[in-house]
Amino acid sequence: MTTTRFVDLTRRVASSLRMPECRIVVVEHPLGDADEQTVLARADASVEPIVASLCRR
Repeated sequence: MTTTRFVDLTRRVASSLRMPECRIVVVEHPLGDADEQTVLARADASVEPIVASLCRR
């Protein structure tokens, strides 16, 4: 899981670790200074993509 700001970095790191097909779920950036309601909304929106990513073959 990463934020939109770090998608490219996340993919490069995955590739460098020989995991170029690593499944990555992306949420809006930033999280650090977002209010609690915003973080919770982004977390809720991430649940289905995370489950789908874990269940995909």
